[in-house]
Amino acid sequence: MAIKIKFSAINNWLERNKIAAFLLLFLICFVYFSWIQDSPYFRDPDSFYHIKMAQLINEKGIVYDFPYLNFTILKDGYIDHHFLYHLYLAPFVRWLPPIVGAKFAHIILDSLVIITFFFLLNRLKVKGAFWYNFLLLFSESFMFRLGLIKAQPLSLIIVFLSVFFIMRQKYWPLFFLAFIYVWTYDGWFLLLILAVVHMLVNSFDSALLGGDNFINKMKICFSSRRQRVKLVLVKFFKVLISKNNLKLFSSVFFGLVLGVIVNPYFPKNLGFYWIHIVQIGLLNFQNKIGVGAEWYPYDAFKFIQNTYLPLILVIGALILFFSYYKSFKVVVKYIFFLFILFLIATIKARRNIEYLVPFMVIFSALVYSGVMEFKKARTELKHLKEILGKILFSNRWIQLFITAILVSVFIVLAYYLPLKSKDNLSQGLHYNYLKNASDFLLKNSNQGDLVFNSDWDIFPELFYHNSQNYYIVGLDATFMYLYDKGLYQKWWDITLGKRSDEAYLIIKNDFKAKYVLVTPAHKEMIEMLNNNFHFLKVYGDDDAIIYKVL
Repeated sequence: MAIKIKFSAINNWLERNKIAAFLLLFLICFVYFSWIQDSPYFRDPDSFYHIKMAQLINEKGIVYDFPYLNFTILKDGYIDHHFLYHLYLAPFVRWLPPIVGAKFAHIILDSLVIITFFFLLNRLKVKGAFWYNFLLLFSESFMFRLGLIKAQPLSLIIVFLSVFFIMRQKYWPLFFLAFIYVWTYDGWFLLLILAVVHMLVNSFDSALLGGDNFINKMKICFSSRRQRVKLVLVKFFKVLISKNNLKLFSSVFFGLVLGVIVNPYFPKNLGFYWIHIVQIGLLNFQNKIGVGAEWYPYDAFKFIQNTYLPLILVIGALILFFSYYKSFKVVVKYIFFLFILFLIATIKARRNIEYLVPFMVIFSALVYSGVMEFKKARTELKHLKEILGKILFSNRWIQLFITAILVSVFIVLAYYLPLKSKDNLSQGLHYNYLKNASDFLLKNSNQGDLVFNSDWDIFPELFYHNSQNYYIVGLDATFMYLYDKGLYQKWWDITLGKRSDEAYLIIKNDFKAKYVLVTPAHKEMIEMLNNNFHFLKVYGDDDAIIYKVL
């Protein structure tokens, strides 16, 4: 009882002192993310690319040309679809050592994600909003995505703010956010989906549960099933094309359109968006070629293992939501459908977990806060509490046993989950991965010499350490596949040690490469090159072997 009273007092103080609560949360997040990022590794190779782009902005301004990937669509069709993120990183990588600066910038950005999430929960009047933020901090899958040096945090901040402005019908802020989202992240079409979902949910809710007046309600009540359906559909479309909904749609749509047109890469960006959003994001070529792991679905067990805290929370919320569906406000129904939308997206591609987890928590928080306002729910929950009290708390020893279990579980989770998140991000690619091999190429090759790289996902590291040379493929294998399927197949076969009789002519004439860089995992390729006198081994270490094409 004393613990409950103290917790209630702390929560009430946080509710009364909003500014202090925000500052305290920011401080906790800043320390927590600093601890998470304290390692000499990057979990994702794209981190090297983002840091290098920030450096190039410092050196050259906006990067329009990208000759670094000679046999991909990016050679002539490059756009920096994370431009504002790179612009944000630019001063940090200039004032501090690049990798330190990028991590420091990201710690601030990650902390602001949680602060924006807290802001949204507060504006939605969630009770105990401060504590729900820790569900994000203790979610391994969410922390993994947030911990990558990528544009995800900026995207999440814009999404959280957009959801708030959509619900509050703040059209000009939405217009502005839509515009900058296009310059920030290639998933900018998401804002239009958020707006359309709200329009549909609001219209259906008004049509099914609302009515203009008592007479209209009576008409629906006493009409036939066919007439009821017709009346509901008429009301639905009437609300759908109402002035407020049209303003909402227009503010987002025209903000996105303006962001696409008033853009340093227009009109080249139109073709890139089609490829990156539709062909890669929606259709994907994962069944034809090897793409990044983030584009593949989760294993069911792995998904449960990585999200079990918010999953437990949302299961209880779903039971309450469907039990009292008609009593909940439109905002709860809107967040429910966003949760379902992101669940479907995550089933298709695991990268969408970064949106799913926050909306699982928001939905649960709204349901648990809202259900206590229903008289029927309060009565039923009170009755349930009395029954559980008689069963579980009738004996002092049983009370002590349950308390001990709950405290132990909390301590284990509070200790284990953060450590697991840190461990997950504290392995992968060392800052100096491929640096020695890159330094060798810098000293022994000329500007623009082509390097035949054995893996598409080592390009960011090579690019970061050495932008003097150009490479065959990188960032996404799809970029080469769409550029020339025949060349892609030749590159792929050679990396597997195939086409040994043709390898020299393909590398020299088709790709015009001066050097070949192979990682140790490609044993068949290494054996093939060692047995071909047209390739001279000029460098080798634990990370890579370099051959000169004679």
